[in-house]
Amino acid sequence: MNNDDWVIAETAGKIYTDGCHCGAVRFRVTGPIGKILVCHCSDCRRIAGVSWGSSWIDKDRVEWLSDDRLACYASFSYAERGYCCSFGSYLFYSMHARNFIGIDPGAFNESDEFQIIGQLFAASHLAWGPCDMTRLPHLDVMWNARSSQHCAPSLCWWGCAGQYKGYPR
Repeated sequence: MNNDDWVIAETAGKIYTDGCHCGAVRFRVTGPIGKILVCHCSDCRRIAGVSWGSSWIDKDRVEWLSDDRLACYASFSYAERGYCCSFGSYLFYSMHARNFIGIDPGAFNESDEFQIIGQLFAASHLAWGPCDMTRLPHLDVMWNARSSQHCAPSLCWWGCAGQYKGYPR
C-alpha cells in the first residue's frame, strides 16, 4: 500500500470543526483525513467497550479550539490518549515519535465519506464479533419510542437525571 491508499481523497482541503460529546473540547481539522484503522487490542476495547477506530491525521492539520477540558494520559511510554474530562469521551491516540494523531471518527459530525482501511490485533477480537450488521434487527422504532420519554429524571435509563433533554440528538 502506498500513502495515497491511506487517505480519503474527497476530504483534501475540507475543514471539519467538531469535538467531544458534551462540546467542552472542540477541534478543527483540515483534510485530508486518513482512512479509519480499527483496533481490537485489549486497551482499545477497555476504553471504548468494543473495538475502537481512529482516523489518522497529520498533527499540524489539527487545531484545538477549546481544550481546557482535554485531559491526556500516557497509555504507554511511547503514546498518549486524550479524552474530555467533563463527560469522558475518548478522543484520540497519539504516538510521540509520529507526526500524526488518530482521532475517533465518532467525534466528527460529518463523516459519511470516511472509510475503513483495515484492522489491528484482529486475532484479539472478542468471540461475539465481528458481526454482520445486515443480519441484526433494526431497533429504531423501539429506540425512538423510549427517547421520546427521555429525559424526564424519573424515566432516564441513561442515568443523566434529566440533564440532557432531547437526547439523542
